[in-house]
Amino acid sequence: MTSTSDYVYDHVEASTLRRDMAFEPGVPGPGDRLPVFDLPAATGGRIRSHAITGNKPMLLVTGSYTCPMTASSVPALKKLHRRYGGQVVFVMLHVREAHPGERFDQPHDMDAKIRNARILKARDNLPWPVAVDDTQGTLHRQLGEKPNAVWLTDREGTIVYRGLWAGDTETLGDALEAVSRGRLPKKRESTARVGPMAAGIGVMREVTQRSGKRAEADLWKAAPPVAALARVADLYRPLPPAWRTYAAAATIGLGATALIGALSRAGRKTVKRR
Repeated sequence: MTSTSDYVYDHVEASTLRRDMAFEPGVPGPGDRLPVFDLPAATGGRIRSHAITGNKPMLLVTGSYTCPMTASSVPALKKLHRRYGGQVVFVMLHVREAHPGERFDQPHDMDAKIRNARILKARDNLPWPVAVDDTQGTLHRQLGEKPNAVWLTDREGTIVYRGLWAGDTETLGDALEAVSRGRLPKKRESTARVGPMAAGIGVMREVTQRSGKRAEADLWKAAPPVAALARVADLYRPLPPAWRTYAAAATIGLGATALIGALSRAGRKTVKRR
């Protein structure tokens, strides 16, 4: 767990992105109780975990306005909500901004953080409530600080499934189906990365552009290959997010192959002239 000063960052760094890639030991997982919370809602009022547990299972999803993974996972989560929202209570926990910039900075007071959560809910037309964590990230830090992870509990508040990325909706869908029928999921945890990250990279440039030039610059400093892939993926914006990234990877691969071939031919010509 990071210190409070490191948690509330204004510039994303490579170390933060690396920590996003795995759950750390000691973070609540299957078989553990989900931490109790009582937090303000983006649209007013409070969201209290004890008012949910004991009545229905709950799906808790972390997210923020400047998180590409959040933006890319929402459409599929909405489909799951339409199917299982009657049996399972969906709640998004608005956490720190993943890629703060000059247009959409890291909130340092609750008024700003609630405003960010309200804008996120409106932007994505979220049909579920959004709870706003405090500025020190008390609940988020207990859960391991992941930007777009999920925890699914049973009616008693015990975690029966967790996923590193909400975008792994196939595995999450299986877990929701099991819980809606009163059973334990066959797969209790997912750390799948390729599909969810491809979708996230596919919308990364448009999300960081909304945040501001500082967010884009920080991404280039923290993860140049990801920033380059996101830049090319943005050229394929008419495609679904994941396919943008696959197309970008193919484009870069073909470009690299062509460059190597050109250099090789140039080298052979030089040898012949000698």
